[in-house]
Amino acid sequence: MVTVNDVDSRSYRAVEILLLLPTLLFGFLGLGLIVVGIGGESVGTGPLGMASIFGTFGVWYLGGIVVALISWLVTPVFLYFDTKKVQEADVDWDPNPVLYVVAGFFLGYLMKLHHLYKRHQYVVDWVDRDWWWTVVAIGAVVPPVCLALGGVLVSSGSVGIGLVSIGVGILTAVPFSVAIYRDATYVRLQSGTWQPNPGNYVNLGVFFLVPGPIVYPIIGCYYLFRRHRAIGTL
Repeated sequence: MVTVNDVDSRSYRAVEILLLLPTLLFGFLGLGLIVVGIGGESVGTGPLGMASIFGTFGVWYLGGIVVALISWLVTPVFLYFDTKKVQEADVDWDPNPVLYVVAGFFLGYLMKLHHLYKRHQYVVDWVDRDWWWTVVAIGAVVPPVCLALGGVLVSSGSVGIGLVSIGVGILTAVPFSVAIYRDATYVRLQSGTWQPNPGNYVNLGVFFLVPGPIVYPIIGCYYLFRRHRAIGTL
């Protein structure tokens, strides 16, 4: 079994971070809505309140552009160095670093998703903490409840507390992708019957980030059910 200790690469960790950056940015949106909502029940009913709301979305949008640009520029570099490490190691997978540079430039985010999936197929990562599943459970249950409650409150005129509820829903959905990725790595090491590819689950978490509060309950419940059957620790 080839592990990350056999293919030591800081570029691999950099690819992980770049892949999960959008979730962090999404969290700032939730935090911004909480801050705006704390302004009071009158938020959103006057010019100042509307300016705060649009300002929150504006900062989030500009931040997303900056993060996307930086990620696009550095992705080919990290993919090159990591695939080079894998190529030099005794692994059944022989990726072409130059091909990953070109594909990383034109298909940056998709290539990070693909690379992480392929890497986990051949190189086993280590996670020694068994509590990540609790974060998965929180991310599957709390966000839809908070968003539904927030929608009801906003529609009934309680805009301030409604925005806080929506912000909490978004914020609690943020760790879901990280948690299910880390926990799938742990389960893969501990289970002899089910060995999920962590790349699959982080891909689902990232792809469904925006509708996450609606989709995460489905993904989370399925994953937790399979986890319970595999290692019996719920």
